[in-house]
Amino acid sequence: MSIPTYNLYNFVTQALKNKFLVKHFYPWGEKGFKNITDNTSDKLPGYTYPSLGTQPVLMCHDQEPLDFDLYSDFQLQHELDQLDNHTQECVGFGYKDLNLRWNLPFCCTNHWVLLHSELNSPEVEKYESTGLFKCAYWWSHALIALDWYRFARYDNRLTDKSQPIKANFLIYARGTTGKREYRKTFLEHLQHINSVQLGSIDPTAVVTSDSSATYDPQDFAQTRCSIVLETVYDQRIHLTEKTLRPIACGHPFLILNGPGALETIRSYGFKTFQPYINESYDKEQSPTKRMDMVLREMRRINNSSEKYQKYIWDGCAEIAAYNKQLFFDDKFLWRVKTELRRNVQNLPQVTVDYKRLRRLHTLQGRKRRLEMNQVTRSDRVKLYLKLKSVSI
Repeated sequence: MSIPTYNLYNFVTQALKNKFLVKHFYPWGEKGFKNITDNTSDKLPGYTYPSLGTQPVLMCHDQEPLDFDLYSDFQLQHELDQLDNHTQECVGFGYKDLNLRWNLPFCCTNHWVLLHSELNSPEVEKYESTGLFKCAYWWSHALIALDWYRFARYDNRLTDKSQPIKANFLIYARGTTGKREYRKTFLEHLQHINSVQLGSIDPTAVVTSDSSATYDPQDFAQTRCSIVLETVYDQRIHLTEKTLRPIACGHPFLILNGPGALETIRSYGFKTFQPYINESYDKEQSPTKRMDMVLREMRRINNSSEKYQKYIWDGCAEIAAYNKQLFFDDKFLWRVKTELRRNVQNLPQVTVDYKRLRRLHTLQGRKRRLEMNQVTRSDRVKLYLKLKSVSI
């Protein structure tokens, strides 16, 4: 997907007052070692980063859900050809498993800041338990969605009353495998529910990986409410553009995500749709029961009288209009930016491990290390993995 992520991470860099070497994945949505880049070309005029190995690093894993095991030493054995030009062997530095720090293993700070976009996450606990990372949350998709859906602010087609209502519920479900396999179960249950628009109303619409970055005003004008099927559906709260699209388009919604997702949305100043929609599902811990409660609420609304449904949708429409106005208000951006700063600043201060730094200075010079060819680099990593397995 063609996303100007350099603008997003330039925003992060400046919001944090250029205190970090900001590393992130490029292009958008990629997760391989070879896709990690940094913001060295975006530093402010007159600013120079600290010397090699001592600069604080902010690793942004905020585009996709965290996946600790994806960057383990075990996985590294299968990705030797994906190591970037700065990856070096790190034998003797005392690490058990560098994980994402393999991208810059000669960094001698006591920890990296790992910037992520999920709450209630066991993956965060895994990173914290290594002692190599301190984790900070921010809603990165809020800024991306503000860019993607900016024209929805002025699009009168979204509220065109002359268009006929074709269904109560609008549902997008592009992927049904991997972490999104729960969608397959949900779609099977939909066979017994009426008034559902599955996918775009436009029969010529082609669904691609770029579809999340667009909206079809016809879909929102001719339906009453979105059912948001988020990227992950377990105990984690991971709110992406999928949730923000109906908000930007002034559409009511129910959401399948972790318990407390609606409460998190409200914490940014948005309103949700109680009492018109029963939102007790948001407190249910069991994913299976939570899905059943959403399906039950859809049936309840469909089976209500025409007069009562009008009461529901009129009330929801007022709340959705409020949410849309807030989404495009500078106050929302201020909340997100303030949260980013606060969560990073509240972490323990990054310090330099001078014992490791002295070891680093005894290794080869920087120029020779950075010019190491790919074969030699891969051999070094293989040696590290071999020595590690023998020591264990």
